[in-house]
Amino acid sequence: MKLRLKILALAVTAATTFSLISCAGPASFTYTNVAITLTATCSDCAGGGQYGVVNIMYNPAYPQPPSPGSLLMMPATSQGGTTMFTANVTNAPATNLTWTIYPQPNLTGIDTLPNGTGTPVGESGSSVGSFNTPGSSPTTASGATAIYTQGGVPTYSGQALAQAQAMGIPQGCVMIVVSLPANPETGAVVSTNQIIQIYGGSTAQGPPGAYLTPHTPTTPAGLTNPVVSVAHNPSLPAVSTNGTYQFYGGIVGAAPCNTVGTCNINGVQYPLLTTDNTAVWEVGPTPFSLSTAFVCTTPGLSCPFGTISQTGLYTAPAAIPPTPSGGVANEVVVYVISQLAGTVDSYAYVGLY
Repeated sequence: MKLRLKILALAVTAATTFSLISCAGPASFTYTNVAITLTATCSDCAGGGQYGVVNIMYNPAYPQPPSPGSLLMMPATSQGGTTMFTANVTNAPATNLTWTIYPQPNLTGIDTLPNGTGTPVGESGSSVGSFNTPGSSPTTASGATAIYTQGGVPTYSGQALAQAQAMGIPQGCVMIVVSLPANPETGAVVSTNQIIQIYGGSTAQGPPGAYLTPHTPTTPAGLTNPVVSVAHNPSLPAVSTNGTYQFYGGIVGAAPCNTVGTCNINGVQYPLLTTDNTAVWEVGPTPFSLSTAFVCTTPGLSCPFGTISQTGLYTAPAAIPPTPSGGVANEVVVYVISQLAGTVDSYAYVGLY
């Protein structure tokens, strides 16, 4: 009797888990509801224990979780930073597995063509981490296991940022995707993924870092040239429509709190393993100084330097403020600050006209 089976191939994208409904194969495998699950083993994932299987994932209660079930992982600084992933395949042979890191490294800038000689300035480069599985390339691996190492907290720009946003990968995170050609005759593929949030250092709650676009370079020190100009009167020809400018920025890399005491942040008690990557936007007079910056969201005399929303939208004041002693005429400073640490490493001088 001739056996005839129907095959259903599902469209696949990298950021979603898929199941293959049915396809022909050896009698030892059913090829029905083929699925892949991942097990992560590491020494420094939050809740993982010393060289243990990770059993406590990212706490989705607060704040802005990448996704439920994300791993929290320390980069390979003075210790750790390595995770072994094991793919568990059901209803199909665990062969020909392919592992990929996203966003892909060495993508070009949106307006910059690749020249084949290196990583374009401002792109992710190798900050997405790498596989150090024997015989694998830095960004792809094969087989039932993959050993992943992260050397720092990643932030993205250009096409790397566009790809990360399209795939739902927040700043400070990477995605590991494992896929299996469940039926090479039809091209059907089953995939699953794991988001990893990277935190910095080995201290109880940090140190977080800030990213800001555009921003004032810190090298050489003392630069005060405006990175953007905003009209203080909307009736003037404006570089930014209606006297506003939308900055892009945030905080990445805060380590998880691991005690009740360290999870009490600004008087609010958060769950264990919370990572506080909340950004606070402030504005103030020149020259750059955290002591003179403050949150200002209500136009008027209380905000002589303009207002800044907590999503980074700057609005110029109605009148250019007087130049402070030692300051720069016709300029203000915008800051992005960590709620947790109260410090900043990214700011922007804004010109007013």
